[in-house]
Amino acid sequence: MTSGLQINRAADNPAGLAVTTDMTTEIMSKSVGMRNASDGVLLLQTADGAAQSMTANLQRMYELSIQSMNGTLNPSQRNILNNEFQQNLQELGRIAETTQFNGVALFNGENPDINIELGDSSASLTMPTLNNDALGLSGLDISNPANATATTDALRTALDTLSSSQAQFGAQQNGLFSAISNMATGQQNDYASRSQILDTDFARASMNKAREDVLNQAGIMMLAQSNQDKANVLQLIR
Repeated sequence: MTSGLQINRAADNPAGLAVTTDMTTEIMSKSVGMRNASDGVLLLQTADGAAQSMTANLQRMYELSIQSMNGTLNPSQRNILNNEFQQNLQELGRIAETTQFNGVALFNGENPDINIELGDSSASLTMPTLNNDALGLSGLDISNPANATATTDALRTALDTLSSSQAQFGAQQNGLFSAISNMATGQQNDYASRSQILDTDFARASMNKAREDVLNQAGIMMLAQSNQDKANVLQLIR
């Protein structure tokens, strides 16, 4: 009872030891799975943050293209707008090429599917390609009203793509949160089941020990009484 365990060696309960060993392995597997899922959540949050920055750039580019379509502007003013437009376009490309998590590229098309091991199962995170070519933005300019008009259509499509990607990131995060919750519940149940087999039932063990102590004490008293009776008989004989 002092060790706190019912099974201290294989001979104590061979079948029980095998079961608890499997349960311990399962508990460890769930712990690793939860850590992996948490890393997956952080990856998706990184992707979502980068997508938000790209959306902000696209919205500014859309605003610039609408301005450039206005017939009251002269060519010099449109060139100023186009210069800012091109700077934002370059920044979009930079974000897509450099966004990564722990060295894993997210938006440049190198890793379209990222596997997350969850112990007994796995999840695949889909990473969209969001560079300028994939978004249909390469070569765009707003240097004249005609180009600006065509550009607004491309920008709306790109904004829709980013919006869908962010919705997907959110859905995948929710899936991982659910997996973490399920693994935590399963691990708690595994701990409880293992404890029933492996750990000492202190209430029952204490009761058994108390009974043994009473029996031992009774035995000692009976032996003492027997010795006393023998002594009395010898005294009478004398």
